[in-house]
Amino acid sequence: MILEVLLVIVMVIGIAFLFWTMLRNASLKIQAQFVALSERFGLELTQPPAQLAGFNRPEPFVHGDYRGREMSISVPGKGLQNTRQIETTLKVAVDAKSFHFQITGSGLLGRMRQRDTGKSARWKAGSADFDQALDVRTNNELRLSRVLGPDQQAKVLEFIKASKGTMVCGEGVLVFHKIGLITEVSERERFEAITEFLCDWAEQIEATA
Repeated sequence: MILEVLLVIVMVIGIAFLFWTMLRNASLKIQAQFVALSERFGLELTQPPAQLAGFNRPEPFVHGDYRGREMSISVPGKGLQNTRQIETTLKVAVDAKSFHFQITGSGLLGRMRQRDTGKSARWKAGSADFDQALDVRTNNELRLSRVLGPDQQAKVLEFIKASKGTMVCGEGVLVFHKIGLITEVSERERFEAITEFLCDWAEQIEATA
């Protein structure tokens, strides 16, 4: 009997150690990508300490100024629409507080990723590929038409199709949301490219004020 109890205890400890190791390795992969993002953009890296003996490992985040703009890349504490789906969020400041738009994939999955659209009508670019793939909502169709031309459309379509993400402008912030964490180099490089695009886009949006 004692031997059986000891065997169960050893098995429980072994499973717990395996789970702890998996969490630690996953956390180290994420941290490595955020260290690279911090160095790439000259941002401050914050790594919250592990909790509960390492079983709870909050994700790191970077924040600061890049190209004269406040920006951050983080993992919000709650999931999409208060669900358990974890998102990584990129934010870039833009001087356009009254200008709002939202770009998601079209179809059911796209609608599930939509945030506050209010009574915004759907905007169409006039490009069959773009309009079929994406759902765009805005409170200023004329201004969006000036800043979402063919070049921007191609980039937005590329980024959202590759990541299943969402782009939002509102309250003076350009935001890119993506379900999941940055664990691989390819994903981090995509965030780097989107950061540069959003900074360029912010300049164009401000020029149309």
